Amino acid sequence: MRLRPSRTLTYSLLAVATALLPAQGWDAATQAQGWARQDKDDSFTFYDPGAKTLHTWMKDGGELRATSLGRLENPPGKWIIDPRNNAWVVSGPTLTQVDPNGRIGRTLKLPAEVGSVCWDTRGFILSYKTQEPYLEKRRYLDGDIVWTFGAKPTNKEALSTRNLHPLVMDDLDHILMGNGNDLNLSIIGADTGKKEGETTLRLGQDPAPALAGGSVDRGPLCLWSGKNVVFASLNAADLPPAARGTFQGQVLARIDLTTSTVAILPTGLPEDHLLVGVLEGSAVFVNPKGGLLLVAVK
Repeated sequence: MRLRPSRTLTYSLLAVATALLPAQGWDAATQAQGWARQDKDDSFTFYDPGAKTLHTWMKDGGELRATSLGRLENPPGKWIIDPRNNAWVVSGPTLTQVDPNGRIGRTLKLPAEVGSVCWDTRGFILSYKTQEPYLEKRRYLDGDIVWTFGAKPTNKEALSTRNLHPLVMDDLDHILMGNGNDLNLSIIGADTGKKEGETTLRLGQDPAPALAGGSVDRGPLCLWSGKNVVFASLNAADLPPAARGTFQGQVLARIDLTTSTVAILPTGLPEDHLLVGVLEGSAVFVNPKGGLLLVAVK
């Protein structure tokens, strides 16, 4: 099982695709920066800090929409685009609704900083930077809470500065939640907020190892839709020596949910590249210098 990183200015699939199409405004292949999350239709929404604008973009369609965040007081950390094209924007411990014309709607106080988000057709789920997992599902209509998972942190509780519990939504609308200790995933019902199970992963013939040094800051989880496979981005240094081998920089843990197995795969990329999705058989990374890179996966 091998990965082949594309080290060109942009990754090869998009370089070919965009060369065949007229320019359509903002282009993620060369301009994408920072955090994003792949949607079910394979679109991505990136934030342009210079223009203070969210750009929703698709490989074959170019820029689909642009939402100004110029009226926000603080820069965004995470965001969700709802079915009416409103943006729900997380800035520190604040959640703000922004309509397609950039007007501010509801502003809600959150109990802690958000580490990860995912969503389905009914609402969006926030995973907080707390030592023990705490999730909230909120409605698209008004941002009100539908259900919670875990114990809500109190004002006196010491919160984590790390993302210990990354989220991803599978093809059947189950929430898959990681933790900062190992590669196993909790399975949570998106409609109920109830835990339905947990993976018991194997690396070769042995149980998947704990991460080196105990709880660590976790990179994103991304679904390979239709394959029942999740990729977790990790720093090679977070793996115990036996699993790390000679790998350096960023690696991918390929988690096969059908067989309950995990494989550790090199990317050839340094730790500062950010995994944002899986598109047409390739893991999609944001280059910290701007633009996208692909790493082919199998």
